[in-house]
Amino acid sequence: GLKWTAGLPLFADRVATSDAACVATLRAAGATISGTVATDAAGFGMMTPGVINPLASDRTAGGSSGGSAAAVAAGLADIGLGTDTAGSVRVPAACCGLYGLKPTYGRISVDGVTPLSHTFDHIGILAAELDVLARAAPAMLGEQKPFEGSPERIGFDPTRLAGAAPAIRDAIERTLGWLAGEGHELIEIELPERVTLAEMHGTIVCAEAREIWREHWPSDAARFGDTARRSLTYADTIEAAEIAEAREWISQARSDIDRAFRDVDLILGPTIPLPPPSVGARRVNFDGTDVPVVFALLAETCPFNVSGHPALAMPLPWHEHGIPISLQIAARRDREIDVIALARLLHGMGTVS
Repeated sequence: GLKWTAGLPLFADRVATSDAACVATLRAAGATISGTVATDAAGFGMMTPGVINPLASDRTAGGSSGGSAAAVAAGLADIGLGTDTAGSVRVPAACCGLYGLKPTYGRISVDGVTPLSHTFDHIGILAAELDVLARAAPAMLGEQKPFEGSPERIGFDPTRLAGAAPAIRDAIERTLGWLAGEGHELIEIELPERVTLAEMHGTIVCAEAREIWREHWPSDAARFGDTARRSLTYADTIEAAEIAEAREWISQARSDIDRAFRDVDLILGPTIPLPPPSVGARRVNFDGTDVPVVFALLAETCPFNVSGHPALAMPLPWHEHGIPISLQIAARRDREIDVIALARLLHGMGTVS
């Protein structure tokens, strides 16, 4: 009964005739659906147009689930749902000072959800309060057995920290230092190289999106919106050999992240490596290089879409531009309970507001 546009002018008048599986699950658990919200067209983008960040109106609310994040941050809803293909729940969570959980790949059904990439699409949950997120997660994921004792081996990639903005790097290092002081073992790990990872991920996303939208592309190109149109135009140039190379590289990256989890229980790092960009920004300085803003926003979240591991964005007590700096916690597959447990430990011990 509500508009179901996927952010596309193509579907401006489309109304849903049934609930997506994830919405039906929430209804069955007692949730009341407040409404639908804005997203980037077809999920292409990480700065949802027209959405105002309630914490800082001159800064992006993130995307592609920017409408969900803004609604929760403004107090219009207790939780929000969004899709997360490269970070589209965790990035707006970081931009709006929220908790944003991307579960293990496949844990929440995507039935009834407009797809972008079958290989990387996840459904995620946004909340302003950790306790609210902790109540919503079991309703959607099912109950999980708690970890036997608290996870003690915390992995971090020092090169990823080195590339973050100074205030973000300092906040993460202070959090790691606090955990070490509480008896957790800090272990240096190496995540896949970010530039190639993003390029290969993008190749697969665009190639899969081209097939998803084949019925409407390019015949309805004028009704796709600028970002979606640019992405699908690029998709038309991708050759089969490039897709095969990308899938091979992604498979190796997934194995590398699996290998890292043999030595650690959790991986910590920035959710986004820079403060939320200004509204309308197209390029930013990231690690000393001028790059497209989308690349900078997905650089730290994308690896866990590639690997399928659960990851949580959570606000830290240090702020920049009036917005809390965001920590990302990732865990082994199907161990969402571990990222929530560590977030609660940080919150309960006074490290996180």
